[in-house]
Amino acid sequence: MENRVPYHHELDKQFSVDFVSPDLEAIGVRIVGYEAHKSVKVESFELDRTVYVVYTASGASGAADEIDYDLVDFIDSMEPANGVIATRLVDVFRNVLEENYEEEGKRVQAYKDIAAEEIEPALNQIDWNGTAVEVAGRLASNLILKHALPNANHRTAIGMCQLYLRRVNPDFSMPETATQLDGADEYDWMEWVNDYINESKRLLTVRRKGGRVRYLEEFGCDVLVRKHDIEIPLEEYELDLQRSERWKHYAEQHEGLWIDFTEEAVRRAGMTELLDTNGLTKHEFADELKELE
Repeated sequence: MENRVPYHHELDKQFSVDFVSPDLEAIGVRIVGYEAHKSVKVESFELDRTVYVVYTASGASGAADEIDYDLVDFIDSMEPANGVIATRLVDVFRNVLEENYEEEGKRVQAYKDIAAEEIEPALNQIDWNGTAVEVAGRLASNLILKHALPNANHRTAIGMCQLYLRRVNPDFSMPETATQLDGADEYDWMEWVNDYINESKRLLTVRRKGGRVRYLEEFGCDVLVRKHDIEIPLEEYELDLQRSERWKHYAEQHEGLWIDFTEEAVRRAGMTELLDTNGLTKHEFADELKELE
C-alpha cells in the first residue's frame, strides 16, 4: 500500500509543507523560530516511522482582485522594456481574474502577497533568441517559475504567451483551454492543457521543496498529493540533488515543458508556420506592446 502525504493541509489549502522531521523537539524549535505573522499547523503521519510535518501559510487572504496592484514605483524603477511588459502582465492578470469571475461566479482567492520584485528578474532571465514558439514558451515558463502573482500564475502566463505570439502574427489565437463542466456553472481546464499545468506544478514543488520532499521519501512517503488531487510519485523525480543543482535541473525541465505546450498550442491553432518564425526580442516585444496603447 502506498504511503501518501498531502502537500497542502487537508483542512486549509492555503497551508503547504514547510518542514519535515521525526523529532518533535526539532519541530518545536522550528515553530518558535518563525516570525509572529507566520501561520502554522502541524500534522503527524505514520510512514516507516512517525513523521511530523509543519505546514505554513503566508498570511495573505481575500479575493485577489481586491488587492491594490499599484506597481508604479516598481515599474518606474525597471528598465523601460521590462516596465512595458510588466504593465501588460498586470493587465493580463486583471483580465484573468475578471474572466474567472464571469465564468464561475466567484472570486479567485489570494494565497500569497504579490512579489513585484520578481517580475523584472523573470524577464531578464529569458533567452529572447530563437523561434517565436521557443521564446513564448520561455516567457510563460519564467513567469510561472518566479510565481510573482498571488494566484492564477499559470493562467496569466498562458495569456502572456498568447499576447507574445499575437505580436508575431496577429492571426494567432490560443486554442480553447477551458470548458464548461456538464450540468454545472463552472469551468475546468481542457485535458490537453491540464496535463501541462499538472506537470508544471509537480516540477515547481520538487524544485522549491526538494529537501523536504527528499526527507519524506526517506521516511517512507511514496506519493505527495497537492490540492486538486495532483499526485507526485516521488520515485519519478530526482530528489538527491544539491539545491543549486536541483534549481537548475528543474528550471530546464520546466522550460522544455512550456516550449512543448506552446508548440502544441500553435499546432492546435493551425498556425504551424510559427514553429519556424523568428521570435521578437524583448525590446521588439515591448515596442509592439506600446503600439497597443
